[in-house]
Amino acid sequence: MTTEALADFERLVQSSPLPLLEAAAQVGRYADVTCDPAHITDTVQGWGRQLAGRIPADASAVDRWQQLNHFFFDELRFQPNHENYYDASNSLLHQVLERRTGIPITLSLVYMEIGRHLGLMFNGVGFPGHFLVRLAMADKTMFVDVFARGVPLSIDMLHSRLQAALGAEPEYPLEVYLRSASEREILARLLSNLKRLNLQANELGACLEIQHRLVAVLPDDAQQRRVRAMLYERLQCPRAAALDLAAYLQMSANPPDAVAARDRLHQLQQAADRLN
Repeated sequence: MTTEALADFERLVQSSPLPLLEAAAQVGRYADVTCDPAHITDTVQGWGRQLAGRIPADASAVDRWQQLNHFFFDELRFQPNHENYYDASNSLLHQVLERRTGIPITLSLVYMEIGRHLGLMFNGVGFPGHFLVRLAMADKTMFVDVFARGVPLSIDMLHSRLQAALGAEPEYPLEVYLRSASEREILARLLSNLKRLNLQANELGACLEIQHRLVAVLPDDAQQRRVRAMLYERLQCPRAAALDLAAYLQMSANPPDAVAARDRLHQLQQAADRLN
């Protein structure tokens, strides 16, 4: 099941544009055989159609957004998970839909997908420390914190949050931190969050499954190969670690750790040879 789940995920993320909801729905299969991606996408899209059917064609973007907030938070009863924020289940859409709670990125993903059925122009924003949603309207752009029940954030609030997240004065203007994230970037952030939680729990097997998916999402990112090599090594798989470390060196343009990486690659190759 795990191999099949990974193969399905890899095929999906090769699509252009990347189908974000469908790909995020697939993630949970690495850990839970009951995860049903089709049910997730059908449910979320069904909610979008249900809400769209209630709203007059001439409703303004603001009216549509307010209806979305009421539907998402008051009718569907999605809530931020403050008490168990670092529970890995908050990053798995089938768990988020079942429990109606999650973290900023997963709540935002479901919220945006429903909103797009209403014609709302949503984009995700990979804001430092806390994922946000951008809503573009004819006369203005709003930045919405779905984790705070859809509250819009003023420029002053965004400045304060940015400084708090960075712990210092920002290096770049605020606008740099508010750019729209691509579907691939959003999915990579979701996976990175999930991997970090499993790494803290020393669940190395789960980390490797997630890292396989990060490599698939970011195939040209040499660092993802390097990280997977380290995980393979910790799991005592020197041959696979050597292959990834060799790929890292080939993909990188004179990396700062090139000498150490080549030495480590030689050691891994020797360890792999001893397994024969």
